[in-house]
Amino acid sequence: MSLASLGLSVMFAALLLSFFNFLIGPDGTGPGRVVEPGSLLLQILFISAAPCLVMAGFVYGMAKSYGTRTGGMLLIAAGVIMMAGMAVAITMLPNIDDQYIVGAVGYAPYFFLGAGAGVMAVGGYLLAISGRRAHYTNLDDLR
Repeated sequence: MSLASLGLSVMFAALLLSFFNFLIGPDGTGPGRVVEPGSLLLQILFISAAPCLVMAGFVYGMAKSYGTRTGGMLLIAAGVIMMAGMAVAITMLPNIDDQYIVGAVGYAPYFFLGAGAGVMAVGGYLLAISGRRAHYTNLDDLR
């Protein structure tokens, strides 16, 4: 699940950057056709970003009591990739014509910059507690 979260994080960063590149256009004048950026952004979010965050939460739910070293490292990588992609997307925002910044197009990189930090924090937590496993010697006393 954490590997799937990493793959979806890469897919989300690539899709959003290519979408912003499309909105900038070849000469910086915007796309040469009529587009509705808000609905396409929703498709990108529901195809890649939302499942990435859900899977990261699922990994946390499955391993929150004992941790996982591999899962934690993969979630940290997913968070770093998402944050790096959103940092690049934020630098691309001023180049997009104002008529194409509708709905959440201008806010999505900022929101998912924070979401990437959250995924990275969850991965760090799972990595930090992975070495602390409870060893029970007396199974009759499981307080």
